[in-house]
Amino acid sequence: MLEQRRSYLQNMEEHGAVHGWVAPLNREDREFLAYFRSVCKRYNIVPSKATKLEYDFVTRVAESEFYLQRANG
Repeated sequence: MLEQRRSYLQNMEEHGAVHGWVAPLNREDREFLAYFRSVCKRYNIVPSKATKLEYDFVTRVAESEFYLQRANG
């Protein structure tokens, strides 16, 4: 079992090295990030300098508004 796991991890390492570890953003991801930035701007919050409370706040506001807009069409 340990050898099988080691083989699996080795294959994953090789795949990641060849194809990259991060998937490109899809359209929904790009739209959400743009909306997230607009929410940060609305509340004058810089994500890299935000406290955990501020960051959690803008994240929840952005998620709830973004997905509500998408659901409503």
